[in-house]
Amino acid sequence: MKQEILQQALAQRNEEILHYQINIDNYTLMIQSLPAEWPAEIAHLRGSDVATVIANIQDEQLAMLASDLIFKDKLAATLMTEKIEQRKAIMVRDVIQQQLAG
Repeated sequence: MKQEILQQALAQRNEEILHYQINIDNYTLMIQSLPAEWPAEIAHLRGSDVATVIANIQDEQLAMLASDLIFKDKLAATLMTEKIEQRKAIMVRDVIQQQLAG
């Protein structure tokens, strides 16, 4: 019975790791598609929200650029979170595999 439960847990953990990897790959590609640098004229808005950008920038293209860069910064933080959570899932998976082998 314990072996069966461990096999199910292993399958679930492998699926969880795969889902994290899909997110990691997607976020990485999205980050690469967004602008690379904060121009000096809007750098003071880094860390702001979109409402602040809209209130402070009248030029539509510049507002869009700032919005894209804010989104990129949020994606970078989310990417790191996914990597950390995937690492934890891998550690649990490895322990389950050890129990099955033991």
